[in-house]
Amino acid sequence: MQFIASAVFTCFLIIIFVYDLRHYLILDKIIFPAAALALLYAILQDRLVEAFLGAAILAGFFGFLFIISRGRWIGFGDVKLGVFLGLLIPFPETLVLFFLAYLTGAVVGLLLIASRSKSLRSRLPFGTFLTFAAFVAMLYGNELVDWYFGLVGLK
Repeated sequence: MQFIASAVFTCFLIIIFVYDLRHYLILDKIIFPAAALALLYAILQDRLVEAFLGAAILAGFFGFLFIISRGRWIGFGDVKLGVFLGLLIPFPETLVLFFLAYLTGAVVGLLLIASRSKSLRSRLPFGTFLTFAAFVAMLYGNELVDWYFGLVGLK
């Protein structure tokens, strides 16, 4: 069951990654079924509370950014993507996803600015960084959380 679930969610992540990269858009007809399946998967894994916490953290933060920037910093598709990814990658692995998405986005953004392909005012498709980070968190989230908590003395 774990392999099938991982394969299905990987397919969703690839579709979202590529579509957002090419069109700067996250489609509802992809994100809603993905979120419903992630919710079902969280229930089957008995991680519903952690999944809701992950979804609340990601979607809440992205929603806050969307509201205060009036959609200039982040799109509403990223807010909906936050719900899906939070359900898929429950807390505390959500923190790994969050950190990796912003780290990879910053590194790629700086490289694009340095190469003069983009400027500080250019848009980047943040969903691509979120989906990449989600894939890494699916594979190594537990290990990265354990490593970090051990590093700061919380484990």
